[in-house]
Amino acid sequence: MQKGGAKYLIFSQRHLGLILLFTMCVIALFSFDEYGIGWDELRQRETGMINWRYIFSDDPGLLTYQDRDYGVAFELPLVMIEKTFNLTDTRDVYLMRHLVTHLFFLLGAFFCFKLVDFLYQNKLLATVAFLLIVLHPRLYAHSFFNSKDIPFMSMFAICLYFNAIAFRKKTVTHFIVLGISIGLLINLRIMGALLPCCIFLFLIVDAAKEKEYMHHLKLGLILLGTSAVVLYTTWPFLWPAPVEHFGQAFKNMSDFRWDYAVLLNGESIIATNLPWYYAPLWFSITTPIVYLITGLSAAALLIFHFLKKPLDFTVNLKERNNLIFLICCFSPVLAVIVLKSVLYDGWRQLYFIYPSFVLLAIYGLHLLHQKNKRRWIVAGSLLTFILISIVMIKDFPFQHVYFNQSLALKPPEYIRKSFELDYWGTSYRQSLEYILKNDNSESINICVANVPGQYNVNILPSEQRRRIHFVPIEKATYFITNYRWHPQDYTELEEFRFHAFTMGNNTVSEIFKLN
Repeated sequence: MQKGGAKYLIFSQRHLGLILLFTMCVIALFSFDEYGIGWDELRQRETGMINWRYIFSDDPGLLTYQDRDYGVAFELPLVMIEKTFNLTDTRDVYLMRHLVTHLFFLLGAFFCFKLVDFLYQNKLLATVAFLLIVLHPRLYAHSFFNSKDIPFMSMFAICLYFNAIAFRKKTVTHFIVLGISIGLLINLRIMGALLPCCIFLFLIVDAAKEKEYMHHLKLGLILLGTSAVVLYTTWPFLWPAPVEHFGQAFKNMSDFRWDYAVLLNGESIIATNLPWYYAPLWFSITTPIVYLITGLSAAALLIFHFLKKPLDFTVNLKERNNLIFLICCFSPVLAVIVLKSVLYDGWRQLYFIYPSFVLLAIYGLHLLHQKNKRRWIVAGSLLTFILISIVMIKDFPFQHVYFNQSLALKPPEYIRKSFELDYWGTSYRQSLEYILKNDNSESINICVANVPGQYNVNILPSEQRRRIHFVPIEKATYFITNYRWHPQDYTELEEFRFHAFTMGNNTVSEIFKLN
């Protein structure tokens, strides 16, 4: 019995990353079908479909489509799955999309586990890295309905792993694999070009240090060629005019077309005129405080160590990777501030910096581990993750409107009136389901404050979809709002309050029964 137990323990330690991944996949199977449809989901699917028709039906509609310059390295596979399994009912389609998007999120977390284990040979730190990603409340919920920002974040984590491996091995094969992942990364979002810039910089450093100029030149060319081929092959928009269309996509990314208002500290501000602290503030109030303290402290230590011994960060593989994490975490934020880039919906366009932030936090924990503070790491991590897990379970399925304890003492409805809550409108699903459950009418007239209210009918069972009819408010029996672009109370509808979904003392979504 003892011998069998020892074998099981060894097996568990050796395959701990896969066990964590499998466990989270099982949890997902019991929860993925509870999340609503986000504001962009129908448009994202449409983008994939238009590219599909361009490839397989010679439909030229892509070339005049508004979002033709969006990469489709994730959307096309989703359409392929939809076509392969002949998914025709909209509920099946969006549930599939939610599950696949989440599984890719978990894959990114798994590669963070592998990267930490590779750099530090420490399963404890690798486990902490995995949990810092999957137990971030906002990211966890977004990982079901956000097929824009979450796949890019996950692919960034995967690329960081292959980058570390490639520089350790320095073989053609490993740089081909890295090139493939980089090509997919840039397809998902052009900002991914940040990472190959770091890679080429360190190839130059290594070439000078090792005096092997031709070998490193070859590796650089292989990386460049492989990533370019993969990028071109997987992005149909580039096929007619690769250079011109890539330049157009880059220009559109740097000067993004979005000029609506966002809510910041209770003030409605046009997205093109946001203050410099918009992204840092959102990051700081929507990330668990312990995570923030750990990551920022570790980043400060890393900067101090770099300034003290900069050469160590060019020759030592572990330190070099930490320098890359520092660059990939903070340079996008600085670029957004300096270039006054358009942001909205919090910091979701910068979600891709989070794996690097986690890896910086692990750097700090590694320093503690070296000082024989393992028990402190275990106890602190265990307590933190238990508390965050409780919050996530309690808030299910609205973890995407999580704010940390820095706003806990604010008066009721402060957050709702100061910052966007359910800006993607996924809570409309729960509101629609509540009405359907409490109203037996065969036909129900509903008015919604914005379009996600109509989108979310697509994830309901077909027999329930037929009961709902969207009408103007003067003809509606029910009015539903998620308070986006209307953070104030509906005082004129006070007497018609029917049901509200809340997070803490803030209303996420509310139903008014008008007659």
